[in-house]
Amino acid sequence: MLAKITYAMLIVTHACNLECRYCFVHQEPSRMTYDTAKRAAEFLLSNAKESGETPGINFFGGEPLLMWDSIIKPLTLYLREEVKEPFELSMTSNGILLDDEKIAFMKKYDIGLLFSLDGDKPTQDYNRPFHGGKGSFDTLSPVIPKVLKNWPGMTLRMTTIPPTCEHVFENIMWGEKQGYGNFFVVPNVFEEWPQEARGTLAGEVRKYGDYYIACCRKDRRPMRFETFESAWKDIRAINAAEAAGEYRAQPNCRASGKCGLGASRFASIHPNGNIYGCQEMTSNEGEESVFYIGNLDDGVDEERRLELMMLYDSQRAEGDDCKSCPYNRVCDGGCVANNYLATGQLNCLPEMYCWWRRTLLNEGIRVMQTLGAEKNELFRRIWEGKA
Repeated sequence: MLAKITYAMLIVTHACNLECRYCFVHQEPSRMTYDTAKRAAEFLLSNAKESGETPGINFFGGEPLLMWDSIIKPLTLYLREEVKEPFELSMTSNGILLDDEKIAFMKKYDIGLLFSLDGDKPTQDYNRPFHGGKGSFDTLSPVIPKVLKNWPGMTLRMTTIPPTCEHVFENIMWGEKQGYGNFFVVPNVFEEWPQEARGTLAGEVRKYGDYYIACCRKDRRPMRFETFESAWKDIRAINAAEAAGEYRAQPNCRASGKCGLGASRFASIHPNGNIYGCQEMTSNEGEESVFYIGNLDDGVDEERRLELMMLYDSQRAEGDDCKSCPYNRVCDGGCVANNYLATGQLNCLPEMYCWWRRTLLNEGIRVMQTLGAEKNELFRRIWEGKA
């Protein structure tokens, strides 16, 4: 029996006030009604009672703050002041409409925040402009310190593209100066990356590696990049799989371990109440989609959930030059929605994703060998997960 869906990315609208150059959302005027949002929350509450879990919602879009007065505020008040049962609430936002009143409300009613920002003014203005082309950095500039003050530990979440990839390390350092302690960056896999741009991006990763080494030598914790630091776990997993003669035997290599497939407690709810395995698919395909797994009126279609899982598990995920790839034994197949949107198949990885993971792994190995040879104490603690 599959897990009950108890956590949803609630797509309150597909509309957005920005026109990011790499956005996967088809910006449409579709907006969720309060009745649909309330039924979604009750659907999750009912499932959670059966499974003994805490339900949760991430307000998502488009830009969810466009629906502050019609969805986010009243649904939060309903859950916190009427239902009064444990319920996780968070929001993924570009921050344009954040103000003191909204921040105070979010803190009072315990709404978490995932804040997307690509870096300093030149990069943010180019990557994430308003409709019409005006840059968005100046609007966000006074918001950033408020976000960091109220949500300490916030991740600097960046997407990089060929025209601005030369500034990746500069933007990491800019983030550190603002007060960010960790960041996440990923290249847009839906566009072509010429060799020159790849070389530039690899150079930015090298700069981060040099910075990492320098920080450890000074006994100062480097700004954390989880995907980079996971390279050392990956090395151990690769070695263990090779010693055991295994290929992709880890749980995260199968459908049951993947987000986006509706296989676990996580799913996404379209403004019209349709349920999908992944939020990236709610604006790209309708009920004909393999990611469509039901609706709030009729409930979850367990057969469609199983079909989606079986479609993924029917063949091993393949990417660029798997035979020579160090991840061949432990590859988790990447993001299934990105795979599908970029290649038309759940199991076929975008070549740029493969290149990116190998680039991070190779740099991680260089950093590991350098600091390991020096018997750096801070690096040892980081390696052991103690720093």
